[in-house]
Amino acid sequence: MTYLQSVIKGIDAINRLLRYFAALLLMGMSAIIVYQVIVRFLTKYADIELPRWTEELARYLMIWLVFIGASLAVRYSALIGVEAISERLSKNLQKTLKILVLILSMFFFVIMIVYGFEMLGHVSAQLSPGMKLPMSIPYASVPAGGFFMLLNSTAVLLETLQGEAKRDFFKGAE
Repeated sequence: MTYLQSVIKGIDAINRLLRYFAALLLMGMSAIIVYQVIVRFLTKYADIELPRWTEELARYLMIWLVFIGASLAVRYSALIGVEAISERLSKNLQKTLKILVLILSMFFFVIMIVYGFEMLGHVSAQLSPGMKLPMSIPYASVPAGGFFMLLNSTAVLLETLQGEAKRDFFKGAE
């Protein structure tokens, strides 16, 4: 196994953990939303105030889920894209275009990380209205998502340069 293959294998190990984390986020968000619906139904005619934290926590979990899911989608080429132009190109030009798009994407992910950390500095003193949670926790999803997208773009770039095929999201990394 070459060094590049071991790097890709390490990134895939991180992605296995991210998949479990995304599943936990989805389960937690779903449970909170079901709880909120039940409480709304039971208190429909009562003069009881609904818990505010449920909507807020579900929103923050969804934000984290979107960034983690997007990073996994980058790895498995599951993001939506327009391939009308690339399909008309030769195989060599398709590979060159894919490499160019990956490098541009990686540049964008670096910007996400840098400005995400800058944004954390601005919101670190703020508290969320319902749970009094530091706003740096939901906003940390931006640089974390950017980091994982950069990591997965690196794996896709290495595989593209080596000439390996795309991986299937549902099969996972072998």
